Amino acid sequence: MAVSLIAGDSGGGLKLPCILYEGAPTVTDDALGPDGYTDTAITFASGLKKDDFVVLDVQTENTYAATNGLPVVKAIAAGTLIVGRIITTPKLVRAPANTAAGDSWAKQLAGQYYRVATVEWFGLSGAIKAVVKGLNAAAIVPDVAATVKIDASECVALRDGVVTLAVSDVANGGVGIISFHYVAAAAADVSTLVSFVGGTVVIQG
Repeated sequence: MAVSLIAGDSGGGLKLPCILYEGAPTVTDDALGPDGYTDTAITFASGLKKDDFVVLDVQTENTYAATNGLPVVKAIAAGTLIVGRIITTPKLVRAPANTAAGDSWAKQLAGQYYRVATVEWFGLSGAIKAVVKGLNAAAIVPDVAATVKIDASECVALRDGVVTLAVSDVANGGVGIISFHYVAAAAADVSTLVSFVGGTVVIQG
């Protein structure tokens, strides 16, 4: 049986601009282009493109502050994960001056030596910025529901002059909500982006 060419894509997931983790960039000087002129070329070790399926990247560097609030995605991998798809052509934010300038993910984030694209997340309907009140229980890991719970008592308080969703790090037991960013244990009063994954949500008092 041949693969059908009949369209069957309805879309409809949450759409968010995301940073692409594509491995280290290689900078090549004097690369010859199709127009016959030379220029500086940049290639990534594991390049992504429009229509590729992706999952959240869980490296510890991917904090809200380091990513300017954007989630970080990588090529689809095995596991129980939220799946998204790149729906726009990736765009480079800044070009590193040389290969050494972007030879670690921390350097790439600091220098913004990465590409950004819009990702459609299947099964998610919205995202909201939250304040983390760290309880030194465990790190909040992107896409791992068990490591984060809504904190009811903190939600009713004013934080930074506005009413804000508040969450806490937990060792286990979180359900129905995930973080898009990494938050170290005991990192009190930092921001993260969260999303509800459907069903009931565990809320602690």
